Amino acid sequence: MASHRVATTLDPVDPEVRAAARALADRLNDDTPVEAVVRSMLDDVAHGARVVVLRAQDEVTPARAAELLGVTRQFVDRLTADGALTFRRLPGSRHRRVRVQDVLDLAAEREQRRTGAEALRTAISDAGLDQG
Repeated sequence: MASHRVATTLDPVDPEVRAAARALADRLNDDTPVEAVVRSMLDDVAHGARVVVLRAQDEVTPARAAELLGVTRQFVDRLTADGALTFRRLPGSRHRRVRVQDVLDLAAEREQRRTGAEALRTAISDAGLDQG
């Protein structure tokens, strides 16, 4: 199966775009996980949200990686310097690119640590060990 890269920007403020997204979303039954995900994206567009779809193998700039992680670009710079986030340099350039999959893996790891820390705090609190 051939893969086609679509480089289109849909303006979620445009009433025609929103109506088309709503009409297509209404035709999906959510019978499969794919339909559920596509419907969710279309619902977001229909309600005026901007949706970005990236392939895992795509590469982004450190600034875009920061947006995806919800952190500053400087923090991404530290993550790359520390080896926590892998990157490659563009040939003959100082510019870097980070694979989307690596950003997603790091985001999942950070979320797992955050929820683990919350669970630990709750357990300590419930056990009455949090004497401040």
